[in-house]
Amino acid sequence: MRIQITLFLLILSGIVAAQDLVILHTNDLHSHINGFAPETDYSPLTLNDDDTKGGFARIAGLIDEQKQVYGSKLLVVDAGDFLMGTLFQTLETKTGFQLHLMKKMGYDIVALGNHEFDFGPNTLAQIIENNINLGEIPQVVNSNYIPEKDGSDSKFSRLFDNGRILRYSVIEKNGFRIGVFALLGKAANEAIPGYLNVRFDENKRVAKRIAAHLKNVEKVDLVIALSHSGVTDKGKKGWRGEDYDLAKAVDDIDIVISGHTHTELPSIVYAGKGIVVQTGSMGINVGKLEISFDSNKRPNVKYQLIAVDDKILGDSDLQRVIDKKSEEIQQLLSSEVNIDLTKPILETTFPLTLDDRIPGQSNLGPFVSDAVYYTLRDIFKNPVDMTVVATGVIRQNIEVGKTGMQNVNDLFHIMPLGIGENTLPGSPLGKIYVTGNELKKIMELILTVYHSKRDYYLFSTGMNIKYDPNKGLFRKISEMTIGTEETGYRNISFSAKDKTLYSIAANKYILSFIGAIKKMSFGLVNVTSKDSTGNVIDGDRLLIDADSQKPGIQEVKEWLSLIEYVRSFPDRNGNGIPDMPEKYKGKVNPFVVVD
Repeated sequence: MRIQITLFLLILSGIVAAQDLVILHTNDLHSHINGFAPETDYSPLTLNDDDTKGGFARIAGLIDEQKQVYGSKLLVVDAGDFLMGTLFQTLETKTGFQLHLMKKMGYDIVALGNHEFDFGPNTLAQIIENNINLGEIPQVVNSNYIPEKDGSDSKFSRLFDNGRILRYSVIEKNGFRIGVFALLGKAANEAIPGYLNVRFDENKRVAKRIAAHLKNVEKVDLVIALSHSGVTDKGKKGWRGEDYDLAKAVDDIDIVISGHTHTELPSIVYAGKGIVVQTGSMGINVGKLEISFDSNKRPNVKYQLIAVDDKILGDSDLQRVIDKKSEEIQQLLSSEVNIDLTKPILETTFPLTLDDRIPGQSNLGPFVSDAVYYTLRDIFKNPVDMTVVATGVIRQNIEVGKTGMQNVNDLFHIMPLGIGENTLPGSPLGKIYVTGNELKKIMELILTVYHSKRDYYLFSTGMNIKYDPNKGLFRKISEMTIGTEETGYRNISFSAKDKTLYSIAANKYILSFIGAIKKMSFGLVNVTSKDSTGNVIDGDRLLIDADSQKPGIQEVKEWLSLIEYVRSFPDRNGNGIPDMPEKYKGKVNPFVVVD
């Protein structure tokens, strides 16, 4: 089939000859090496028999087809966040895997996104070195990283010194010189956990200097910025954001290949003298830029999104490598937890979804917050007053697919981010205590800012709020209670004199933002994380210990709470697989009630 498609395309030689360069690009792959969802349906080596999207075998098949047609005209790049999002990330700190795999697929250059730094800069250096030990990798590029003066990131900084990471790259294709540099934007930088020392210079200042150098000194024909910064839909104003501003401000940039915001741009966004494109996320699309130069060497660009679905035949050799690595992951995890990656653990007849434009109507958010709440109470015997989960850490929906069957990977993909001190991937859960007055201020702030920062919306189990969105800051919430239908409800006092403490469980990443609330609110809100006796705590002291009888902290992983929770569901049809409860079907009652 692939040969037939290629021959058909070669017949269109006149069209092919008209293109001077062709660029394939992705962004925010997040280690989604297998297609989804659900992963149980994924069949990359056969056509037209599933509804899953993405998959590296399919992307490799697509790149190979395009390479056969365009040959030396083809450049393949990624705009960052290629790591973090599936259990494949488990391999990175041990043996490496994905960067070497991406080189096999045909990638030439990759940028660094914020999630590449989830393990910290020095561990990222080890991941890159691990992949180099396996063989060739794409050229890694970043232009605005600032090394730490105290040398705490020395292992990572040395990669710039020895050329493993370049500030920019000049590559020749079809006789044309292409200059590529890469940036990590302000919002992406702010998304890196505050307990990691990672700094980046201001985008536009760096871009102006490097783009001018590429045009005037390196004499490139085309300047491409791989910018992990993003664009968002601003309604009547059109697409706006950091990458739009970048293209508009820097005349020497021809193309901004954008990332971070997971935005699917169906057509080119024009900004200043440049253009902006982005594919969405998770490898569900590959962007294709066809470039021809006029007599003055000005680029003319055609753009399309190519859906990565089961109309594309996957690369069988690559899939065999992936399947073998899946077996390694099973062996790694089996020593820590009792899970089988190959078997379904949940059945559902309806989807659970999150739309961050209207997050209060999600049924997936309440499912996740319930999972943390009831698992802490029933499995780990560590009950809390309330759990909170932010939309920004919920990464994938639960889809029905052909059979409704979900495996461990499908649930892990919902909450895949972060890492703790043990060998298991994923963010550990922590617990803090705050007063009622502090809790009200936190939620007042969240309910104000989430309209512009949608990742900040919180779902909760055990907390209930009545508020008026039309009132001013710190006057919106009229009533808060804690409790559930099982336990009953009790009112929370907002008085600053009332020092009653309430416990909140969330992942370490979310709890780390408590200390940043003062800065977010320009000093209006100052909340301290406390233990049950009122002493201020931070760092690992807030982590929940699953077994206090063992030395050290036995971390409770957020994603494992989902696994434990679904194991408690009844099997309604007698096939041995738990069924999703009907209470999550359709619109779930929100914990925030508009007064």
